[in-house]
Amino acid sequence: MARFHEILRDSGVRPARALEVGGVLGANSLLRAPQLEGAERYALNLVEMESRAGVTAVTGNANDMHMFDDASFDLVMSNATLEHDRHFWKSLAEMWRVLRSGGFLIICVPGYVKDPERDRGKRTATYKIHYRFDYYRFSEQAVRDVFFEGMERVEVAALMRPPRIVGHGYKP
Repeated sequence: MARFHEILRDSGVRPARALEVGGVLGANSLLRAPQLEGAERYALNLVEMESRAGVTAVTGNANDMHMFDDASFDLVMSNATLEHDRHFWKSLAEMWRVLRSGGFLIICVPGYVKDPERDRGKRTATYKIHYRFDYYRFSEQAVRDVFFEGMERVEVAALMRPPRIVGHGYKP
């Protein structure tokens, strides 16, 4: 969460409308970033939640975000969600669709990176399942070349252990 807030701060983005895909309400919501104060904020989740504290809860599947118009958000964020999505590419397409031109996209997923100490030069290990619906781990290359394909000023980095891959970019 701290990295998302740092990315937003450094980007200078001050969106009028923001969406968190796989969003939660309360203290762990990415929508609590100070840069989003005053923005219209939406949290999309499969689990039904009640709107509160200035965040509109929307129940639905990110594979089909028909409830949102094309190009209707300045900012779309997703953290620790796509690995649980059987059809994550559909959600990526929907994120792209609802993001306006010039809008900012931030995604964080569990990943794998080569770790010579751990892997002893032979292979890259993946990590244990952390939830009952846990399908994928992503490389930095996948995040850069698949998640942010066609976007501008893309940055991707691995952090933490086990690694999380964080990427962000602007829709042309």
